[in-house]
Amino acid sequence: MKFLTVLVLTFVIGPGVSAATYHVDSRDGDDAHDGRGPDRAWRSLAKVNATTFAPGDRILLRAGSAWEGVALHPLGSGTPDAPIVLDRFGEGAKPALHGRGRVPWVLGLVNQECWEIGQLEITNFTDGAPQRHRGVELRAKDFGRVRHIHLKNLTVHDVNAVADYTNDGDTVAKSFGGIVTIIEGAAQQTAWDDLLIEGCEIRDVGPMGLVMLSSWMAGHRENDPAAWFPSRGVVIRGNTFERIARNGLLVRGCAAPLIEQNFFRECGRLGSGNAMFVFHCDDALVQFNESCFTKYNPGDSDAAGFDSDYNCRRSVFQFNYSHDNDYGFILICSQGGRANGFNDGTIVRYNISENDGGNLIRISGTVTNALIYNNTLYAKPGMANPRAAGDPPRIVYHKTWGGWSDGISFFNNLIVNACPEVVYEPGESKGNRYDHNLFFGLHPKSEPADAHKLTNDPHLIRPGRAGLGRAAAATAYALRSDSSAIGAGVALPQHAPHDFAGRPVLAANGRVTLGAMEPDAPR
Repeated sequence: MKFLTVLVLTFVIGPGVSAATYHVDSRDGDDAHDGRGPDRAWRSLAKVNATTFAPGDRILLRAGSAWEGVALHPLGSGTPDAPIVLDRFGEGAKPALHGRGRVPWVLGLVNQECWEIGQLEITNFTDGAPQRHRGVELRAKDFGRVRHIHLKNLTVHDVNAVADYTNDGDTVAKSFGGIVTIIEGAAQQTAWDDLLIEGCEIRDVGPMGLVMLSSWMAGHRENDPAAWFPSRGVVIRGNTFERIARNGLLVRGCAAPLIEQNFFRECGRLGSGNAMFVFHCDDALVQFNESCFTKYNPGDSDAAGFDSDYNCRRSVFQFNYSHDNDYGFILICSQGGRANGFNDGTIVRYNISENDGGNLIRISGTVTNALIYNNTLYAKPGMANPRAAGDPPRIVYHKTWGGWSDGISFFNNLIVNACPEVVYEPGESKGNRYDHNLFFGLHPKSEPADAHKLTNDPHLIRPGRAGLGRAAAATAYALRSDSSAIGAGVALPQHAPHDFAGRPVLAANGRVTLGAMEPDAPR
């Protein structure tokens, strides 16, 4: 049996290379040991930091251990077939790394690849003046493609990085907080290749929960392939973001990132920020997320659940649940006046918005060719716009930002308006098209014209009362069997294959059901 084990290791890791497992124990370890077993564990992170690990090595921290005021920076790189693993052993609480504000970051990798890191608790809180700190930092410079970095089941909390959360345009100020990935340099194109952040809990951090930066994304704006080198294989899945000072999640400089099954609650607590957004990305897919209770601060420009930001192409936001956000469900924006600036081809489909405030759908600046279809929107009684006294709440709001939008289409949406003050405000936008939408409830004079408009009761199960959870939203916004929304819409090219709840979209004679939910029984 031992012979077979050696053969397997040699095959997986490579000829002449054997992987080792190292143990670290803050209570009973000793740096004089070799670390090769729980009873021969090292004690300090300094011992770990002084070691260069090889492909297939495992570094295991004892559950219940804690280290104070130091950073963990293990050296070495693995391979895609034999990544280096940093995790825990034993029963009990996650091993804890408490920076105490004495280190700029608590856990970091620099120009390293092929690591799998999980089951750790990380804090970096200082009782003094907040510093520019991070919990986790992944950094690469002039490296090429950085392969296979996986972070799973980390708990990152209590990182108070900056004191001033009001500088909305400062990219540097937005680069601190919970988990930060940084691509820098100009000599060699560098990007992440297979970056997975999954099942992590990120809470009580600021200004950012999880943020990505890259020096190789600027060419996207100028359509310069020599300067546009996006990260690929980026997956951000199943994470929880709670009580974040500004943005919970900011994904920059990626091609086809997948952002799904995340939960955002109480972002924007101390400064302007939508709960999550994509920026300088092509083909981002944002799905099955829930965003709620994003806070609006006086003077803020953002506090929505979702955001397709400028210099993005073909972003898709689908099957998301937005509720109780102070400043709306979604923002789609492009700052006019920038050379070759754009936001083109954003698709927003099969989402549910309940009890959001401000502007449910806001289209700011020179956005082009957005398609917004089969969403269910509920504007509550007493819906308010917190931005300025006398500003009305809006279901759809086009505004200038160095220019106006062009070519925005609204199809098959189901809109329930219970607020007398609500308006639609197209501004000077052009090329808007509304067709096959259902507008129920109160009808402001500004309600858009629609050649196939419906206005009768869609017979939703419990509108306005879903509360927390995508499952609760699916129940509340299900259609009764006599709903006029059933079969009243038009099937679009490359229509979504299923609804908010995962049921197949049934198209009969080119017609589909309005809103985000298919009926329970086939038509």
